[in-house]
Amino acid sequence: MSRVIVVGHVNHDQVWSLSSPLASGARLTYSDRVVRLGGGGFHTGTRLAKLGNDVRLISNLMDDGHGRAALAELRASGIDTGYVTMWAGETRFTEILLEPNGERTILNTSGQLRPPFAAPEPVSGDAAYLNALVLDDGLVASLRTIPLVVSQFPLRSTSHRPADIVIGSRADFPGENTHAIWERASRIAGPRLRTLVLTDGMLPISLYDGEALNHVTPLKQVSVPDTIGAGDCFAGIFLHGLLQGLTLELSAEQASRQTAEWLSERSRTG
Repeated sequence: MSRVIVVGHVNHDQVWSLSSPLASGARLTYSDRVVRLGGGGFHTGTRLAKLGNDVRLISNLMDDGHGRAALAELRASGIDTGYVTMWAGETRFTEILLEPNGERTILNTSGQLRPPFAAPEPVSGDAAYLNALVLDDGLVASLRTIPLVVSQFPLRSTSHRPADIVIGSRADFPGENTHAIWERASRIAGPRLRTLVLTDGMLPISLYDGEALNHVTPLKQVSVPDTIGAGDCFAGIFLHGLLQGLTLELSAEQASRQTAEWLSERSRTG
């Protein structure tokens, strides 16, 4: 069993399944509305725990009914929540407008300041996964001692973090070539960066080390209207593969296949 430190948000996503695409001035209807847990800390942490890893989550929740229920669900999933900080206040939902074709629009409260991710003491583990913008200095210092650090590619102003692997979606970098994206990742992850992983929907996954570019073709492809959390699920399975001693290519192949299976299962069961 590997000890994995997961740093990321646990959100309450209110997902509105729209009956038609967003359009200026339109009157829209929705077929369903559901509130469920989401965010990189939740999806990646629960996936790693389900695969048999010892997961310790560093996150923040509000100390109200929603936050306490989320904490209980995380514990029931087998996650160590000792480093989840409970803050006074009210949980605010993340509103997600989901169009029939799978396009989604995410709404967060303007001006909402989220506290930095921090642990009350130095942390250690076999690996760490980061899906967070602001990390406190003590947490960054701990990451330097962890042998394998994987970071989701942060898309806004962020703390520098020592990371061996950065995972992103090519859709977030329209018009940029792979080496330009690598350089952006290097400015965030520093000299430890050895691999950039770029997913691209049903197209091949790119693995780039700053010089050589390899592609992994997904062996199982699905088309579902709701892909929320797919990237986080992929990251968890990918990291698990590396901890099991698989190559980058086999880890990406396994992550792609199992994420497709997860999406199919969620689509069937709702």
